[in-house]
Amino acid sequence: MKTESINRSRVFREHYLPGAYTKLRNQAYAKIIGVRSSSVSMEGVDKQQLTEAVATFINSWESAGGAVDDAYKLAVQRRQIEVQSPAEVYVAPAPLLLTCRKCKVLDFYDSMGDARALRAVERRIRRARGRTYVSCKRAACDGMMVQVPYLAVHRCGISKPLFIHYSARRTKSANVGFNDAGSFLQSSFFDVDTGQLLAKTLHDNCEFCKKTSGKQSETNNRGTPITNGESFYAQCTQYISLSEQRGKLIAQATHHVNESGGVLGGVAGDIAEGVCSALLWRISSVDWERQLSTIFNAGAVDPGSLEKVRRVLAEKQKSIDTLKGMPDPGGVFVTAIESMTRDIEELETKLAGSAGRFKGVRELVPSDGTLHRIVKQRRTLEAVLLRHDVSGLTVESCIEETTDLVQRGSLRQQWERVKDNYSIASVTHIPDLRVVLATVGFSRERAAPSNNPDSPAVVLNRFEDSIDESMRGRVPVYAMSAKTEALWVRLDARKVLAWCARSAGWSPPDQKILGSPEGSHAYLLENCRALTMSPGEVASQTALLPQRESAPLHLLHTISHALLLTARRHSGYDDKSIMEYLLPMDLSVLLYVSSVQNYTAGGLLSLFKHHLLAWFDDASMYAFNCAFDPVCSDVGGACSGCIQTELGCETFNHGPSRSYLHGGAIDRERSVLIHGGFWDAVISDVCGLLA
Repeated sequence: MKTESINRSRVFREHYLPGAYTKLRNQAYAKIIGVRSSSVSMEGVDKQQLTEAVATFINSWESAGGAVDDAYKLAVQRRQIEVQSPAEVYVAPAPLLLTCRKCKVLDFYDSMGDARALRAVERRIRRARGRTYVSCKRAACDGMMVQVPYLAVHRCGISKPLFIHYSARRTKSANVGFNDAGSFLQSSFFDVDTGQLLAKTLHDNCEFCKKTSGKQSETNNRGTPITNGESFYAQCTQYISLSEQRGKLIAQATHHVNESGGVLGGVAGDIAEGVCSALLWRISSVDWERQLSTIFNAGAVDPGSLEKVRRVLAEKQKSIDTLKGMPDPGGVFVTAIESMTRDIEELETKLAGSAGRFKGVRELVPSDGTLHRIVKQRRTLEAVLLRHDVSGLTVESCIEETTDLVQRGSLRQQWERVKDNYSIASVTHIPDLRVVLATVGFSRERAAPSNNPDSPAVVLNRFEDSIDESMRGRVPVYAMSAKTEALWVRLDARKVLAWCARSAGWSPPDQKILGSPEGSHAYLLENCRALTMSPGEVASQTALLPQRESAPLHLLHTISHALLLTARRHSGYDDKSIMEYLLPMDLSVLLYVSSVQNYTAGGLLSLFKHHLLAWFDDASMYAFNCAFDPVCSDVGGACSGCIQTELGCETFNHGPSRSYLHGGAIDRERSVLIHGGFWDAVISDVCGLLA
């Protein structure tokens, strides 16, 4: 078989990229060794934004306890990754450990290079009765040889043919057979000539992991069937791609903030105060973008030079006033006035660069540390600019567009119940969200990292393409862009803060703060560091902080999972077809269809228009109990049978707990006991704090 076709989306999420092993339709096993890229599919993929997303994923991976290939990390730091979008993938037969179907004898080529091994196998290909096969190496046997469907893999990234124990290799007989019992640990090696058992299948020691981890436990290369997936776990990330103009604006803002070194003065201070003002809805996102552009055009101004700029500005304005009052028969003064007017415009633009126009936000967020953590996160800028970068439909607009008065009244009533019962500030449907799906690397043996200090770290490996000569020594990342639909759900900051004070052990804030949406939001940002971080960094960065301080983020994340896992009934999309994108600093989450095609069935729009209340009701009931209760509730109210998702969680399922919604302990140690869940009936009492 020369070619076969596969679904495009499977290339990114399954075992179809370099380093993976797969079973072909002709029943042969093969290793993916290269890719042919399609430039058409990369339209809309901005390399700068993609590199930032890869860097964020790497940081999250390391924060969760994983390790990263050194060459890969260096390439990302130097912005030297190569973006590709697969149109074809190339394979080579692997593993080249063969066994005869008839006599079970083994023929192995593990000491040869790949090219030599392939040539050696090809020389033994025979053709009979219209089919080709590899003949048995024993002259007395007329059987055909097939591949042994096992690999030796490990979490450091190693993959190689099955380990054959030295006690089997040192036998005087050259005919070592393999008895496949259907399970690696139950299989064995024997002498084909005598039938004597030589050795059981055993794990080989992984010298690389022993050297790097210094631990003796769990350092074996595991024997695993190729078809069970442990030999390759594609690591994917999806991110929201803004328009090119706004993408460049974010890059400029991030550059200024990073260059400031945490000292928020001049341009960096204006950027931080401005984005925080927009985040708290003190100014519109459109106005903030316009003023941000003005700041960048003005350039950086030394605060000590401001007085000099103002003085020159005043002198030029005085000169213009003087010239306007003098006769000018030759028109000389007109030319001078025009020149000075242009100078004044430049000075005003320059002055605007450090005008401190957003300093009013310091009344709500006085801490430089909080402002810096907020503005250095790309997601903060995305949360603000996305408000006008897409054409969103709000619930209020949907109600007003409904011509049937009875239906309009019903929709309004349902929306009021969603806001009151579930403490939701807004829900927006986005039909044209630009999403980039990127597969950034792969791991072996485990799909996610862990913080177990007694075992080797799970390594994020880079892809290596041996087909495309131009990719030698380079680090590819595979990506493609598509427009899809999404729902943007935002929590009510006042009710979140009231719940924290009543049920999560927070000190009650001032009544004035509780009554103000922007005041409550600012208070949450000041007192919950987790809201100002990238979700993937929370586990490691807040490990030494009291658990109750991170409650707002984990509450938002739990709501995201509950909604994602119950969307199927009302939209037709299952939980694997919908992804989450947390915007913690905005107290919001984007739930979007993970399509790699520029087409969706409109299921989220149908849910948004007709089933919004029923969806939230289902999510609340879903999070009320678990099939594994009471065990699940006793150990924190989160497991694979309830609130944890199988695919695409931004924190690798760290943090979400049903206890945030319906009360109880959030972990086995009962470090925090939620006295009243955010979606419990007791929330009405909590919200009484607002009265």
